[in-house]
Amino acid sequence: MSYLGLAVGTILILAAVRYKVNVGIAAAMAGLIVASTSGGGLAVLYASLREAVIEPAGLTLLVSIAFITMIGNTMKVSGALDDLTGGIGRVIRDARVVAFLLPSLVGLLSVPGSSVFSAPLVDSVGRSLGMTREQRVTTNVMFRHGWYYIYPIYAPLLLIQQISGVPYSAFLLPGSIATLIVFALTARVVFVTEPLTAEPSLSTGDCSGGLCGCSHDSITVCARAGVSAGDTTATGSRAVASAHPIYSILLAASPILVVLLCGVGTRINFSIATALGALTALLAAPSDGPYLKEVARRFREGAVRGIDWQVVGTVAGTVFFGRTIVNSQVLASMAAGTGSSASVLSLFVFGFVLPFSSAFIIGSHLPAVGIAGPLLVPLLSGLRNPAGLVVALYMAASSGYLLSPAHVCFISTVQYLRADVRSSWRMLWGPGGAGLLLGLLFWAVQVAGNLL
Repeated sequence: MSYLGLAVGTILILAAVRYKVNVGIAAAMAGLIVASTSGGGLAVLYASLREAVIEPAGLTLLVSIAFITMIGNTMKVSGALDDLTGGIGRVIRDARVVAFLLPSLVGLLSVPGSSVFSAPLVDSVGRSLGMTREQRVTTNVMFRHGWYYIYPIYAPLLLIQQISGVPYSAFLLPGSIATLIVFALTARVVFVTEPLTAEPSLSTGDCSGGLCGCSHDSITVCARAGVSAGDTTATGSRAVASAHPIYSILLAASPILVVLLCGVGTRINFSIATALGALTALLAAPSDGPYLKEVARRFREGAVRGIDWQVVGTVAGTVFFGRTIVNSQVLASMAAGTGSSASVLSLFVFGFVLPFSSAFIIGSHLPAVGIAGPLLVPLLSGLRNPAGLVVALYMAASSGYLLSPAHVCFISTVQYLRADVRSSWRMLWGPGGAGLLLGLLFWAVQVAGNLL
């Protein structure tokens, strides 16, 4: 009966994603089904609910996710993202480097669907280099998401750490290798495989159209998109044209830097680190008008409206679903009688196939981790190095997310650039497929080390 409940719950989550029903609600319902079909009943339900939203680990995760989404939206409202991209354009004169940095920096915000903000910038730089539309799609998608193998404040990475108890340090080296490989192969695909038709140089001059409307042999980069180079005013924000570009970059990126320095480099609770980052997003950078009025606007339009409750709910629901699986011990019998904590087949299905296929089919990273993580973790008891298999699961889910044709960032970028869907998708498979193969190799090494 417990296995039937698990199967029904998993299918419910997949169906919810497929038909655009709130995943958090579906995951919570799936957890209720698992708990009700287990022998524990109300005891399992209460323990799982407490661990997901009340105890420090679960509460810290939810609060951190809420503040992270707030940071991203506040940076958009304040114009910090424009300042960041503009500052980079003033420092770097190689358009290929700019083409890499612009979507990468937008990706650091971890805002769902934010590829639409980098797509116009990538389009302008790409046209100046003579890129095809499909090359520009690959640039925007892969350079934006390649960080997610390793980005420490990314919601799915935080979630798998909470589910498994594996620290971030275990993800650092394999994630870094995967990120470098994906970025290197993406650069080869968009800059080398199909030769560029223009020189990769930047020029300065009038840019009343921001990063748009540039010639095909060079690109003019302004202090901020949509503002003339000599303009000292900006609608709803402040002037940065006269500031030193390094200062503009550091000031604009300060909310993210605060989170990384406090949350990763110190022992401060991560929820406090993200709260400090949100406060920095509100207060950093001067204003053309009254400073307090600008801060109030950012608070009203960025912070208050900036929390993505759907993401928070999805995390809460998936954590609850995961805890019901663990607390009900629904997978205990699968590990029993195998002679070890798990068989090679079960580790392959739950640790590689399921996370990859879930992310690939539904086009979302977070639900895939939330589905596969709780199914794998109970199988790892007694293994010499279970952390490595958790890392392999995350790499598989990341690769499925990068390669998914249902990925909202991929679809929105294709639509914006009016590119061919099939050609654009095929172009993703070089760098994304390499990440998948690396994850499979890492999984095989971990299984061999644990079971053989």
